[in-house]
Amino acid sequence: MRADSLLQGVRRVDEQGDRLLAVRTFSDTDPSRRIDETIDVLLDLAELLRAGAPFPPRTEGDPSRSGGTDTERKSLEYRPDGGFQGGGATDTHSRRDDLVRRVLETSYERGSAPIELFDSETVDRVTTDDRLETVDSWVIVPLSSIAPYADNWHPVIETLLEHLDEILEDFRRVERRVRVAESDRALRADCGTVVEMLETLVFVIRRAVADSRYVHRRTDQRQAELLSTIERATTQLGSDHNA
Repeated sequence: MRADSLLQGVRRVDEQGDRLLAVRTFSDTDPSRRIDETIDVLLDLAELLRAGAPFPPRTEGDPSRSGGTDTERKSLEYRPDGGFQGGGATDTHSRRDDLVRRVLETSYERGSAPIELFDSETVDRVTTDDRLETVDSWVIVPLSSIAPYADNWHPVIETLLEHLDEILEDFRRVERRVRVAESDRALRADCGTVVEMLETLVFVIRRAVADSRYVHRRTDQRQAELLSTIERATTQLGSDHNA
C-alpha cells in the first residue's frame, strides 16, 4: 500500500469542498454531482483504511532498519487521542519523519512528488532512506506492517489529520450554506452525510481503536456503507490490540 493512495483521495475531497464553497447557487445539478463524487471517494478511503488495518501497526522487524531501538519505537506509539508518545525519539528518527512529511506534502500539493522538485541535499536523503522508494523518478511513501515502511504510518496519519480537519470545516460551511439556501431535501441530506462521514473518518483515524458501538448508532443508508467498512477496520484494530 502507498500513502499516495490515501493522500490523493483526501486531495480529491479537498478540491470538491473548495469548488462547492465557490458555488453561488445550489439550484442546479452541479452541487449534487460533486457531493455524490465526494461520497464515492470517502467510501474508497474507508476501504483503503480497512485494508491497511491495523494502523498504525505494531512495529516489527529489525529496529536498525528504521533508525531506532525497540525502546525508541515504543516512544513513538500512537495515542488513542490522536497524538504521539514522545520523549524517546532520536533526532535521526525525527529527521526521517520530517523527510517523509516533506514528500507527502509535495505529493498532496502537486498531485505527485517527482524527485526533480527537491533540492540536491533532499534528493540524496531520499535516495538513501529505506523508508522511501523512487520509481521512474517519482518518490513513493510505502506503507506496511513491518519495518521500515511501518514507521511511515506516523507522518502519514499526522498529514491526513491536518488536511481532514480543514476539509471537515469546509464541508460544515457547505452544509450551512445549503440549509440557509433552502435547497432540496436530498441535497441537504447528502451534505449532512458527507459531514458525518468526515467526522467518522477523523474519529477513527484519531482514535485508531474506536469503540464499534459508535458506528452502530448511525442509520443513514448511504453512510452506513462507509461505517460498515470502518467498523470492520476498527474491529480488526481492536482484535490486534487485544491479542
